[in-house]
Amino acid sequence: MRALRLLSPTKIRIPVTYFRRFAPLSSTPAAANPRFSNSFFDEAEGTSEVYRHTLKFQRPSSIVWRKQLWNSASFIGTVTQPLKVLDVEKGPFCAYTFLGVGSSNQSKSALRVLLEMRDEMGKLCLNHLKPDDFIYVSGPLGTYTKADLNGNLRLFYKVTAKKLNYVTQRCDSACQKNKELESNKGQTSFEKYKNRLHLWQVFFANPDEWWDNRRGKVNPLLPDFKHKDTGEALWLSPNDPPWIKKQLEKLDSTTEEQGPGERMGHQACVSKWEYDA
Repeated sequence: MRALRLLSPTKIRIPVTYFRRFAPLSSTPAAANPRFSNSFFDEAEGTSEVYRHTLKFQRPSSIVWRKQLWNSASFIGTVTQPLKVLDVEKGPFCAYTFLGVGSSNQSKSALRVLLEMRDEMGKLCLNHLKPDDFIYVSGPLGTYTKADLNGNLRLFYKVTAKKLNYVTQRCDSACQKNKELESNKGQTSFEKYKNRLHLWQVFFANPDEWWDNRRGKVNPLLPDFKHKDTGEALWLSPNDPPWIKKQLEKLDSTTEEQGPGERMGHQACVSKWEYDA
């Protein structure tokens, strides 16, 4: 009887480069593609990596040219001049003005665009649109040339409005503070100080009508207190008279003891204060 000798299994090592010849084209490394260890191709599981790669980098499709395909643009800006009517014997009614476009409604205009409004829109805007109106406009973008003071022709941009809307301006705390500074330009320092102290009187007379922002301020420009209805604002200052600090400490102590809900019935009144030096 012939004896059989069993040989132990032999491990065969195949270079990794052998498999890489069959790996699908992909922009991701092999370590990030767990499906590579199960199969050489991805068609059985859906869309292949090769197909997705082709879609990602393929040339954009072409469209047929049509006259309606104008270069259009939209702007938000401020009307800088009164509207004028373009004097033409023939053709549609046309009113025009200039739109100042900046990075925000509070900044100086970085771009000046001629704004044309024709037919019914022109007549409507002529009755309603005025300087300093903050508007949104969209329509075909065009150009025109005009000679400067030296006689050189310069290129300018214009928009023929197809859609026009007023924009409601949102005034943040910095804007509110600037408005208050503008309104106080004609006042003396003593008048400003006196008005500010009077506003503190109004605050302490009925603090429930004011938002307390002291603990939630993420921007130093935000006011410490802001009236819920009028938007009037108060900022704490190191130069405040001592009575303001004392009244705030008393108010905070009362709020902690009673809770904000128990002061809702507080009767509003403005009393006379004697100001400490």
